Amino acid sequence: MNSAMKIKGILTFIALLLIISGCTQTGGKEAAVEIRENDRPETPEELYESALNEDILIVYSVSTRITKTKEEFEKNYPGLCVEIRDLRSPDLVKAISQAHENGRDICDVVICNDNSGDFKRELVDTGIVVPFLPADIASHMKGQNEDGIVSFLFEAEMLFYNSVLFDAPPVKNLWELTEDEYKGRIYMPSPLRSFSTYVFCGSLFQHEEELKKAYADCFGNEPPVSGRESLAEYFWRKLSKNVVFTNSSDEVAENLKNGNASLGIMISSKMRYSELGYAFKPVYSLEPFCGCRTSSAVMMSSKSKNANSAKLFIRFLLGEADGTGEGYKPFCTEGTWSAREDVPDGNDVCLEDIDLMNPDTDFLNKNKNRMDSFWAAVFEEDNHHLP
Repeated sequence: MNSAMKIKGILTFIALLLIISGCTQTGGKEAAVEIRENDRPETPEELYESALNEDILIVYSVSTRITKTKEEFEKNYPGLCVEIRDLRSPDLVKAISQAHENGRDICDVVICNDNSGDFKRELVDTGIVVPFLPADIASHMKGQNEDGIVSFLFEAEMLFYNSVLFDAPPVKNLWELTEDEYKGRIYMPSPLRSFSTYVFCGSLFQHEEELKKAYADCFGNEPPVSGRESLAEYFWRKLSKNVVFTNSSDEVAENLKNGNASLGIMISSKMRYSELGYAFKPVYSLEPFCGCRTSSAVMMSSKSKNANSAKLFIRFLLGEADGTGEGYKPFCTEGTWSAREDVPDGNDVCLEDIDLMNPDTDFLNKNKNRMDSFWAAVFEEDNHHLP
């Protein structure tokens, strides 16, 4: 072989390496786009075949009910394993954000309350998590993929009463909760530990006029607010003197059950505990509001190491194309409202018929520092121990 042919061979080899390198980089980019835009149809059978070559699927979740979905998933897809990490919403967001900053990929699927603003700001807007919603399921979902978030169920942070102590709701106006007779008898999660409670507390800041009218209806005079304090701040300061703060809604439910609490503010999904003998009932009608709507999102890690398993699991969780899949059934209980138009839930009362606020994530994001400072001051002033 002469020198010219050798040089030509070397150049051809280099060109081939560049082509291969370029294809690899392009392939990685296309994979990221595929997760975000779901532009290539994939059947459950195709995903399952590829998922068998992957590792254990890691799911970070704020809902313990996802364990039932995991069990059914592993029955339906032998050979696949799912590990659930159960965290509170603030801890979940912090753990995933810090891991991402440190260059570690710690999960494949994320399930989190998506209304407080933290989830969207820290994980969605940064691209750490991305939506995966196949077209054959998306067509059955209610108002999905807004702001790049896939909400798979609707709930409410709302007021409950002890149904052993009361035959009917003991209050008709939110301001009644600030009266002395309820001191130490109202339980609620700390808004600094619960995204859903934070949403309820923060959303009230957007409804000053409704709060003012409710105050006049309750006490017959104008609220004694002066200076720069808003009426919402005045309300929460007054209410906090009557409240026992907890870490979670589960603790609120327990205190309603054992009689420590007359009233409780917690997530509506705890209504399913009635099957276990918990004696509390929701307050659906209250002036001006009995709570705030919330929703939970299911998202996929943008750097999932088990992308096929993650997509298959999300499809399963959402009930598959026809809505009959076992994965969605654990969430179709009393106190949670279906995000699918073709799947009924376990409620006698529609979410639209309850006196609830609708959260404004942008507002909560813009006012996060104010809200955090306010609640830190409230806990310090009232000598509450932060849960």
